[in-house]
Amino acid sequence: MSQKIVIEPHYLGSLEYFVALINAEEVILEAQDHFVKQTYRNRCYIHSPSGKQSLTVPVSYDNRTRMKDVRIDYSQSWLRDHWGAFYSAYGKAPFFDFFAEEFQAVWNSKPEFLLDLDIEMMTLCLRLLQIDMPLRLTDDFHSSTEKGALDLRNRILPKISFDQRDLYIPFPYIQNFGSNFVANLSIVDLLMCEGPGAQAVLRNSTIKHERL
Repeated sequence: MSQKIVIEPHYLGSLEYFVALINAEEVILEAQDHFVKQTYRNRCYIHSPSGKQSLTVPVSYDNRTRMKDVRIDYSQSWLRDHWGAFYSAYGKAPFFDFFAEEFQAVWNSKPEFLLDLDIEMMTLCLRLLQIDMPLRLTDDFHSSTEKGALDLRNRILPKISFDQRDLYIPFPYIQNFGSNFVANLSIVDLLMCEGPGAQAVLRNSTIKHERL
């Protein structure tokens, strides 16, 4: 890819999402568009003992709320639920003891806004991947991106399989449960299972292009 991309923030983004990030020269995060429900902005998928499990952050918004203004709803027990699911899924994973407290610290800090939670988790994951990637937020909304930037906004969606896009190809690694590999889970699955080897898996999961 090796170019500037514009993309919306995701909550503990998928491997496909992080493949897009690590192959860009610069990442611009769309913070000014209207919040769209049933997207990765406030959900992720992990590998639980019972299979693929969705984790969703409850939010408060209306049809006019911009992403930067979406507040997290702490009246619901999602923090306890997410940590419980996280522990159940990865408590015995090889790198849980190395990384878990850092994720827990972000959750426990209780960011008011979804954008802040997404960026804090994204920044943490990039650091654990040992990738130095500058992140920049949009100042205003534009339907088209600046010249030379690849527009990936609203392209990576839960309802559309990754194989319908041209970014990510599964590169299997040993997961915590079962013998059948589950592709394109949250980056936390890869980090907990592979630790320092996670970046290499992402590199091997990249579909090669001359230029997207």
